Amino acid sequence: TAYCGTPKSVPHASLRLKKTYSVGQVLHFKCQKGYDKQPPTSGTCTCKKVNGKIIWTPLDMQCTNDSSHKEGWSSPIIES
Repeated sequence: TAYCGTPKSVPHASLRLKKTYSVGQVLHFKCQKGYDKQPPTSGTCTCKKVNGKIIWTPLDMQCTNDSSHKEGWSSPIIES
């Protein structure tokens, strides 16, 4: 059986770590309390075999407690 090593950590995100991860295993990262995921984000990475190498798929996730990310997102006002 093939295994991935420990995945790269994400600032302010938590993950229950195990010693070994087999190919096909999916990890779900969660932002710590007080932090929010910023898009684009799936929060998951997968252990895969690619061209004979065993890798983690890239994890595009940011956890932030910066409230400025939330401001400025407003619904468009549609006038008839």
